[in-house]
Amino acid sequence: MVRKMKWFVRAATLGMVLLLFTTAQAKPIDTLIQNDFITAESIDAGMIQTGVQFSAGEGYQSFYPAFRFGVGAFVEMGLRMGATSADIGSEDTIATMIGGDIKYQMVKQAEGIPVDLAIDLAFDNHFISGNNISQLSFAALFSRSYPLVERGYKVTPYCGLELSSLYGSYLNKQETSFNLFAGFEWKVTQKSMFLVELKEGESLVGGAAIRFEY
Repeated sequence: MVRKMKWFVRAATLGMVLLLFTTAQAKPIDTLIQNDFITAESIDAGMIQTGVQFSAGEGYQSFYPAFRFGVGAFVEMGLRMGATSADIGSEDTIATMIGGDIKYQMVKQAEGIPVDLAIDLAFDNHFISGNNISQLSFAALFSRSYPLVERGYKVTPYCGLELSSLYGSYLNKQETSFNLFAGFEWKVTQKSMFLVELKEGESLVGGAAIRFEY
């Protein structure tokens, strides 16, 4: 188990480093869209997930703690807050980020039903030198779980379509875009998981996350 966790941490660290290098030469930002890191499967009522998440886009990198809560009746809520380093002009600017979402699982994977289906409503806000960029998004996502061993470990590929509206005092005008995203959640143990995601829209955003369930 210790060896598995060491490999797990090393893989996550390597992924974050690679994402930083790929965005090092990016142009100034015009969006701060974040990865979602959620599957269509809901968390059981009363369960909590905590962890850290990392997103890298065109000219920015975000690092933030995140929390997810199983509310019940297939409803799940998330909260995230942290910082974004954005390449604006000739210098890097640190922006404060806070956001949250609420997800409802509409279809549950079962015999004769091949996938989970959920919808998610999310809001993120970045504060940059007295200005802000806000994102309101609505997504439909699909996922399917594949057990790996009898003790509950599994891998869950997921994908979805997101409609995003960007606005705020930092932008010249409100922008609306469609984003496609895909990723997977690898449940290393029954209480720990590793996620990787790519999101393609106006620009490409990639990231990784580590979470633990209680």
